[in-house]
Amino acid sequence: MDRIPVVPVAAPTIRLHSWYRSAASLLRELSRALNQGQTLLRADSGLPVGTHLVLVMSADCLSESLEVQGTVTAWNVRGRRHEMTLRYDFDPGPQRRQLGEAFAELRRQNYRPRVVPRVPLTLATDAAALAAGLEVVVVDASRNGARLRIAGESLPQVAVGSRLVMRHQGGCPGTRRPLRLILEVRWVGPARRAGGRLTQVVGGRFAQVSDTMRKRLQALLSFEEARPQLSLLAIDAPHAGGAPAKAPPRRRRGLKR
Repeated sequence: MDRIPVVPVAAPTIRLHSWYRSAASLLRELSRALNQGQTLLRADSGLPVGTHLVLVMSADCLSESLEVQGTVTAWNVRGRRHEMTLRYDFDPGPQRRQLGEAFAELRRQNYRPRVVPRVPLTLATDAAALAAGLEVVVVDASRNGARLRIAGESLPQVAVGSRLVMRHQGGCPGTRRPLRLILEVRWVGPARRAGGRLTQVVGGRFAQVSDTMRKRLQALLSFEEARPQLSLLAIDAPHAGGAPAKAPPRRRRGLKR
């Protein structure tokens, strides 16, 4: 029997659609997907390594969906469950218009409480220099300041006036030189206990920011750079006379001022 050459058929790209109620929730999920580098999915069936996926992100404020490319990098079977590791990649260039629409909606929603709105983020920050098991995440930031969530079995002492000494090292060419970033604490939220761990949120303003660091912050806030290496190196005590402050009250939806 003669063999007839057959052109291999490429497997269709899998598209995962997600709808977000606000620009803030969309941008936070985009930051989480990009900056954690990879994510673990558990399902009843698996996909071969190398399978290409597209995370389609939609919201009312966007004229067209954002798309994040994904690739299955590992696949294991544990009992009846399949575990797949996904790596996400995002090219902001072709989707600059959609990002601009999300940022414009964010500015509109935050016009009254903030002149410069903070961009929702999910940036894991290494805090091993302070204590083992301490988890620190940058949950939003602007060119002026940021808000951090600190969690652990015990929490370091943070008060208004404390200075959080951080280090930033990017993954892109031109950003790999470590730079120091200082966050001066302006408010401290209450410590809350859940499941044997304490969680506290603090907010502050950047101090002594160099021009190079400002450019790096802008790259992070515009999603031009993903997967930065952030570290919390030290917490300097405030000057004498400082008093702890409560977190600013949340705005109530539908309340007009």
